[in-house]
Amino acid sequence: MRKIAVLLLAAAGVSLAGAASAADLGTAPIYRKAPPVPVFTWTGGYIGGYVGGAFGANDVVTGVPVTGAGAPIFAGPAASYNYGSSVIGGYTSGYNYQFAPNWVIGYEGETGYIGLKGSSTYAGSATSIATTRAEGLYSLWAARLGYAFDRSLIYVKAGGALVDFETGVSNGTPGTHIDTMHTKYRLGYAIGGGWEYAFDTKWSVKAEYLYLGFDNNITTTGNFTGPPIQVFTTTSLPGIHTAKVGLNYKFDMLGYFLGIVR
Repeated sequence: MRKIAVLLLAAAGVSLAGAASAADLGTAPIYRKAPPVPVFTWTGGYIGGYVGGAFGANDVVTGVPVTGAGAPIFAGPAASYNYGSSVIGGYTSGYNYQFAPNWVIGYEGETGYIGLKGSSTYAGSATSIATTRAEGLYSLWAARLGYAFDRSLIYVKAGGALVDFETGVSNGTPGTHIDTMHTKYRLGYAIGGGWEYAFDTKWSVKAEYLYLGFDNNITTTGNFTGPPIQVFTTTSLPGIHTAKVGLNYKFDMLGYFLGIVR
């Protein structure tokens, strides 16, 4: 009996020691996998703003006013003059889709202000002034194709451009007044490219060059007094160089339309 009691006491001691040891160790830790690092994508809609500059690719040329019969009002060559330069600024909006896996296609619209203008007097009539302005709001609609290096995007861009031009000839001399000044919107093309860098999952900066081309001449009609007669003036429009920097904010288009902007 004494041996059995000793064995029971020994077993109890071992059991208590094991329980105490387990209590000291505490609960075994539970290991969880780290959340996956999100992969950046250019896919999504965006809005933004930009500022830059513009200048004419070459001189504007406004011909000598002629009558309906084609006779010039005064002798002398056509007026040739420069646009000068202009600050431009406005806002953009668009959508990008990234695929395969580094290519990005998209659409971008741009609306902004431009203020190019120039004028010149004619050699054959020192009081007759030819003037052309590309002044006011302009718009662009373009497709983009780019190649992404993670957060850097190099792209080309092409589309249409709509610019408001005011052009013609005016002469304030009493008795020989000419006024063919007229405002017309002209549809042209836009082509260029740029570089965009996303410094955040939502925000990106860009630098871009675009050439705006207008192939057609503008003919304006007005009156000449002395004697009264209808006259025409034709102006050849040069292309416009533009360069800008901008800031864009990207958002989830589907979430936006569902009312869950992320």
